[in-house]
Amino acid sequence: MKKSAFTLSEVLITLGIIGVVVAITMPVLINRYQERVTVTKVKKFYSMINQAFLLSVKDNGYANEWNVGDGRNATTANQFASYIKPYLKIVRDCGTSSGCLAYKESPKMLNNTSTFYNYDTNSNYYKMVLADGSYIFLRGAIDKYCQTNDVGISNTCGFVAFDINGGKEPNTVGKDIFVVYITPFTVKTSPQTCDKTSEGWSCLAYILKNNNMNYLYK
Repeated sequence: MKKSAFTLSEVLITLGIIGVVVAITMPVLINRYQERVTVTKVKKFYSMINQAFLLSVKDNGYANEWNVGDGRNATTANQFASYIKPYLKIVRDCGTSSGCLAYKESPKMLNNTSTFYNYDTNSNYYKMVLADGSYIFLRGAIDKYCQTNDVGISNTCGFVAFDINGGKEPNTVGKDIFVVYITPFTVKTSPQTCDKTSEGWSCLAYILKNNNMNYLYK
């Protein structure tokens, strides 16, 4: 009886093909896994901010009743943060000072057309590190408190940004930095379009609606 078997060359060719397939598919699988982690953290952040806002409303009244001045500056950042931070699990309270966060350069926009503020060095933002290592930044309205239109949202009282992995890369709005806006009666997301050609402001809303980050490929 003859026994059939693979030759050494056939085995090597098969292993080579498997290696190529793995090399092609593994980065995709890793990226998809990382995106799922991001989606989960974004949803957690949104829930956390909503809860903090509602607790503050219970204790202090609606946001338009808070004692916060006009404009984007260190004073209003401190005032605005005082109504949110008591309801967050903070491990490091940086205030508006610099040198607290691990940003070597300014975060980027999703479409790479411009850079965003370096939160660490900008005193208009109140900075904190949360228990899970993420960063959170707050500021007041860009003009009249609770009367300003900001990225298409009317009557904005303040801005809250969240970096899900602290100072680690990619430090990009829409990839690991996401934002919400506080209005007198609720927390809102930007109504702008989210795709890879946008700046990334509304990508949190996209994630909440679609439960994915497919905008990175459109």
